[in-house]
Amino acid sequence: MTDRISSITDLPLDILVLVFPYLDAKSFLSLCSTCKAFQQPSIRLDPAYWSFATRSTFRVPNQPVVQHDGVRWQKMYRRLLTQSRVFTWGSNSHSRLGHSYEERIHHNPTMPRIMRPGRMRFNNHCSVPTEMEDTRNLGVIADMQCGGWSTTLLTSKGSLHSVGVLDGQRILAASERLQSLKFPEGYPASSAEAQYEEPTIAIRRFSAGRSHILALSDSGRIWSWYHVKRPALQVRFANLDLKELSLHASSRQTSTYGQVKEVVAGWSRSSAFVHGIGIVVWDPVERDHGDDATDTMLVLEHAEVPRTGYQHIPGHNESEEEKTLGAEIGTVKSYIVLEHFVVFVTDIGKVFCGRFGDKNRVDDVLELRQLRTEKGAPLDVQGSFRRFAVFKNDDVITTDQDYLEACWNTRSDSEQANIQGLRKIPALQHNDVISVAFGDYHYLALHSNGKITSYGTEMQACGALGLGDEQTSGGIARGVVYDRFSHNGQLLPHAYTRGRQVWFDARKKDWLEYVVSGHKDQEESRERRSLFTNANNVQGEVSEWFEQEGRAWDQDGGDDGLGAYFALRVSAAGWHSGALVLVNEELASKEPTYKYEDENFPRLRLADGTEMPGEKDFDEWREGRPEWQRNEGSSG
Repeated sequence: MTDRISSITDLPLDILVLVFPYLDAKSFLSLCSTCKAFQQPSIRLDPAYWSFATRSTFRVPNQPVVQHDGVRWQKMYRRLLTQSRVFTWGSNSHSRLGHSYEERIHHNPTMPRIMRPGRMRFNNHCSVPTEMEDTRNLGVIADMQCGGWSTTLLTSKGSLHSVGVLDGQRILAASERLQSLKFPEGYPASSAEAQYEEPTIAIRRFSAGRSHILALSDSGRIWSWYHVKRPALQVRFANLDLKELSLHASSRQTSTYGQVKEVVAGWSRSSAFVHGIGIVVWDPVERDHGDDATDTMLVLEHAEVPRTGYQHIPGHNESEEEKTLGAEIGTVKSYIVLEHFVVFVTDIGKVFCGRFGDKNRVDDVLELRQLRTEKGAPLDVQGSFRRFAVFKNDDVITTDQDYLEACWNTRSDSEQANIQGLRKIPALQHNDVISVAFGDYHYLALHSNGKITSYGTEMQACGALGLGDEQTSGGIARGVVYDRFSHNGQLLPHAYTRGRQVWFDARKKDWLEYVVSGHKDQEESRERRSLFTNANNVQGEVSEWFEQEGRAWDQDGGDDGLGAYFALRVSAAGWHSGALVLVNEELASKEPTYKYEDENFPRLRLADGTEMPGEKDFDEWREGRPEWQRNEGSSG
């Protein structure tokens, strides 16, 4: 007879982890404090528990790249209770950034403007992160996403709030402040109030497309918005039977077949991943003009992406067809919908794409052989519009639809080894990148240390990179070159070696402007500053020096090591960007140890041996001068 189990501590870890999800965070921590056995990191910082607790309590989306980081999830849980803030930057047309309303609403262009003390003049562009207005009273912000002309927030109570307009090509202007997205008549006015009484409208996750929003409720119901002021439409299908989840019966349900796992709003399409069926695609739905009474839209035509419905069900006796599908394709783990393609990754380490035809039909799928990895290794895909990134192990490979087109049209090269278009940005490799968000011409990366780095081009100096503006030379000091006529700002190749961080501490901006202006000794630094503004190579190297100095401000991580500003989520679309950030107010207001009143414009020894002119001593590199990789990433 085997030894009897006399204590809960005698249970193996694989049994204990099945019990933990039934405990709330307070109860779990109390359990861990009862004995030394439960204090071991494998239990106290169990990543499965803290990931589940954080995502279920606050509706935070999963982050596959860090799903096994228990310490990170626990710290997120603690700080989300009080510290979530939303920042936006870039083009503010259609009021999509959620700030600077008042100046826009009341400004009459025929009358002289009277500037009030303490209020910035309205600008249609915002070049540095600025906190959205009207968000502090929403409670915990769980997720934020940018659409083509909008920004939308999800709260931990399951309510959605949006600013801007969903379709900027049909609605020319917007002046309203952040407002709740509504449901049809007969449903509770607020999904936050109805979280438990009405799980059909408490939103679990959502996706902001270019001009519409899709959401998935707690019960598994799909909702779609095409206008901020119009009620949502429930999406149902004429030829597809979706199964909603009864929360009271969830523990007795053994099959997930027909349940919606995920929704993705693409450039001009709607989609959902349905268990047992796969990726389903349809045209975005709208009511007829003036018809606000309709609460459900029956989709008469939808398309199913072939070979995406495989599920491995333990104990199920698979047919030969299912075995073949599992071996050749596998189970879809994540997917994206681009302008002309769907791209998905599976659990056997493969990446596939399919090209959309008439009526959203995808005739076949093609494996992207050069992106394959070993089974079980971390693999994810993220992207929008025309560009995307594949995460495999610690590599982040970026590419676009041109590469997909080349693979699709060159079936003779089965390994696709000679097709160009895959890039490895040096700053993104082995640098703990969690996600990459793509706008039309710019993109941003979120790193596991809570920092965001920015890349690409901002059109008409709109500020979408979040690195500063053209007028004050702030953007120039961060490595942005502005075209004289179009004012498009393009990040120099130097910035792709180690990246350029988006700063949330406004004092860094003040410091940068102070130093770049040569405030301490303009005459002594005049020749250096002229060289800096007229020679791209000098600008690139000096911008790296500023980058390293800026990172020196962030040495105080606080008690939890997350620092004053810790980004949880980054998003981009069109010409603007946004981030969900945990802000430690006490640490953020702390007097910096970094003093710059006596600091003059830097004098450096450049990589080519040139010594910048001046009389002051040469400045040193805090982290060493990089070995510049000027090609902005390899192609292969």
